[in-house]
Amino acid sequence: MTATLGDVTSRKKKPEPTAEAQAAADLVRLAQEQGLSLTGPDGLLKR
Repeated sequence: MTATLGDVTSRKKKPEPTAEAQAAADLVRLAQEQGLSLTGPDGLLKR
C-alpha cells in the first residue's frame, strides 16, 4: 500500500509545549530526582 500526499500531510503533530509547561515539567522532574514531592501535606508547594 502506498501513502498519498493527503495521508502524509493529514498526520497531526503534537504542539510544542509552552515555556511555562516546559518549566513545570522540569520542576517536577527535578523534584522527583531528589525524592521530593511538590504536592501533599509535606510537599514543597505547601511550605
